[in-house]
Amino acid sequence: MRGFITLLRKELAAYFVSPVAYMVLLACSLVIGFSFWFWVNYFVSNNIKEVTVFYAMYNGFFFWFTLIIMCPILTMRIFSEEFKMGTIEMLMTAPVKEWEVVLAKYFATLLFFAIAWSPAVLNTAWMHFASPEKIQISWGMILLPNLCLLLIGGFYLAIGVFTSVLTQNQIISAILSFAMIFILFCAGFLANGKADQSTQDLIEYFSVMAQMDTYSKGILTTRPIVFYLSGITFFLFLTQRVLLLKRLKA
Repeated sequence: MRGFITLLRKELAAYFVSPVAYMVLLACSLVIGFSFWFWVNYFVSNNIKEVTVFYAMYNGFFFWFTLIIMCPILTMRIFSEEFKMGTIEMLMTAPVKEWEVVLAKYFATLLFFAIAWSPAVLNTAWMHFASPEKIQISWGMILLPNLCLLLIGGFYLAIGVFTSVLTQNQIISAILSFAMIFILFCAGFLANGKADQSTQDLIEYFSVMAQMDTYSKGILTTRPIVFYLSGITFFLFLTQRVLLLKRLKA
């Protein structure tokens, strides 16, 4: 466990010395800031009270575009850079297990991901406490979409960690990760076809947009939690097995 904590701190610190990470933080902050400003002004101007700002933000094009692009960029260097620089050999000879390495890299990335999206919650809290007139906020409709964001982001990041362990080329890792994420994202649109109801229900089970729509309305369902936690476990398990195989071959 001590090895895991040490690696987690090392990996998280590595993000804050990377220019790419700061570009991701800047891009994410701009998307969040603009979306928040736009929708608050739109709702106030039109006296809309039926939906929340989070519902509008997290179901829009720029949110999904940013999320799908962001995850491959954050994960492309995790193992690929280690293989390219040869530092993976030094890491593998250290008294740590493969699962500690995988989990430390994954959770460091997930923490950075959460930090990148935290301005959305901070903006809402600031608006609530700084407003002259106290705004009534349903915290369930704020916390649930952010929980869904963490689940979806965690799943996409697990895919990126897996593709990163397959190659030492960061670009190839990012392309593989993006392709897998994009295919899974687009699979949800198949539910709009002429399939029977049972098939549509099955496809909607994999639809990230349908799940975010439900959570953004403040409705908690356990199916997305089970699905994403299972998917995260599956891809991290594959990553650990690939890493173990490469360690045995070395």
